[in-house]
Amino acid sequence: MAFFEFNALSVVMCGSFAARVFLPEMDRLRLGDKEHKTKYPVLLLLHDSGGASVDWQQTPAERCAADHGIFIIAPDVQHALGTDMKYGPKYETFISGELLGICRNLFPISQDPAYTWIGGVGTGAYGAVKTAIHHPDVFSKAISIDGILDMGAIIQKALAGEETGIRHDEASLAAVFGELNQFDGSANDLFALAEKPIGNRFLFLCQKGHGRIRENVALVNKMMSMADFATIPTGADYFTQQRSLPEAVRWACADRVTI
Repeated sequence: MAFFEFNALSVVMCGSFAARVFLPEMDRLRLGDKEHKTKYPVLLLLHDSGGASVDWQQTPAERCAADHGIFIIAPDVQHALGTDMKYGPKYETFISGELLGICRNLFPISQDPAYTWIGGVGTGAYGAVKTAIHHPDVFSKAISIDGILDMGAIIQKALAGEETGIRHDEASLAAVFGELNQFDGSANDLFALAEKPIGNRFLFLCQKGHGRIRENVALVNKMMSMADFATIPTGADYFTQQRSLPEAVRWACADRVTI
C-alpha cells in the first residue's frame, strides 16, 4: 500500500492546493505497460467541514485503493462546502475540472466518466453530490457517507441565529452562497436539483440512528431509480469510515470491467 501528499499550483484557486493520493497495490498495476495505455479508475473524496484531506489517512482509503486497483484522491476543500464560493475560490470548478486535469498529468487515471467517481462525508457529501449532479459528463457515480444534505434547513437555522452544527454561521454561509434568502431553488439546493433529470448514479450510506437519515432518504426518494440507500450498524465506522468507505468503494466498482 502507498500514499503521498502533493502540492501544486491552481489557476482556478489562484494559489496552491494540497491533496492526498492513495495508490493501487503494485500487483494491481500493469507495470509492463511501457506505452502507458492503461488508465485506472479514480475516486475523489471530499472531507467534512472543519476537516482536511489528512482526515482520510485515518480511514481505510489506502486499503480500498490497494485492494480495488483504483486511485483515490482527496483534496483540501477548506471550509467551502465543495462550492464555487460567492466571495472566495471556485472549489466546484476546481474539483470537476482543473484538479482532475493536473492529476491525469501525474497519474495514469482514466478520463472516462464511467471510471471517474466522487464522494464525501458530512458536508463533503453535500459538495460531492452537488458536483456530480452538475457534471454528469465528468462523474458517473457519487457517494454520500453520513451526508449533511439539506443546506436550506441549515441556512434557516443560521438566519435565526441558531447553531448550525457544521461550523458555519450566517456570515460564513453568505460567503459561500451569497444571498441566503435566495438559496431555495438555486443551483446549490440539492432538493431542487433532484427534481430535474439526473444523469449519474448515487449511493447514500448512513449509520443507523444517524441524525441525517431523514434528509438522506428524502433526497433518495426524489432521485428515485438513480439513487441507492443503505445503512450500517450504529458505531460501525468508529468515527473514521471504517466500514462505510469500503462498502461505498465496492458499490462504485461493482460493474467495473477488469482492466
